[in-house]
Amino acid sequence: MPRRYPKVLGGLLLTAALAVSGGAALAAPEDALMPVEKYTTAKGKSLASAYRSRLLQFSSQIYNCLPWLAVYPGGLGFPQARGSQNDDRYLSTWIWVDQREDPAFAALSQERRVSAMFSRYGVDMLRRMAELSDVLDDRNVTGLSVVLSWLKPGTSLPGRQAVNETLALFVDKATVMDFLAKRVAPDEFTSRSRFTLFDGTDPVGRVPLEVWEDSFNSTYKVSTYEPPKGAHCQ
Repeated sequence: MPRRYPKVLGGLLLTAALAVSGGAALAAPEDALMPVEKYTTAKGKSLASAYRSRLLQFSSQIYNCLPWLAVYPGGLGFPQARGSQNDDRYLSTWIWVDQREDPAFAALSQERRVSAMFSRYGVDMLRRMAELSDVLDDRNVTGLSVVLSWLKPGTSLPGRQAVNETLALFVDKATVMDFLAKRVAPDEFTSRSRFTLFDGTDPVGRVPLEVWEDSFNSTYKVSTYEPPKGAHCQ
């Protein structure tokens, strides 16, 4: 299954970088890591250096085992939450979901599309990041973040400008671990989380977000794809 990154308008994770047009060449797993020189504080640089090999393993796992997803170049690292006035750092993964034009998906309201994408891909990605216990145990890591981008229905049709919908969510460590262990209900989890929806480059803001069980991302297999030898898929 071919995978292509959308061309991104803007630069670093969660600046603008939300509208797309066409595709760009696939990046290698190491290119998914946010470069150390892009961090603006000593804390960010220290985390990026200390856990580079761990994040490279994580990036390789997504690359080799989840061919319907792709990490944006520079989309895996320790950013601050957008608009944050402090230096809290989150282990964050920015995922491009290969969502093709589909009438059923297009018929959903925007809020329902966001809920469906987060339930299917966002929760599973938080679970995978939570398994990096050595990273999460670092006192300089405030929490986890997942950013999901997919093509807005109807915008990739001939004669149209392709546009992304993007959900960016940040949550503290205690809340996400309790949620994954089912000690915190989905509505409580969303109320404690900071998240923003973007329609192209336009911020929509916080929208109603429902979360439900969806095992697709952890169980789906592509019949024509075999992970490379030595890949540790789970």
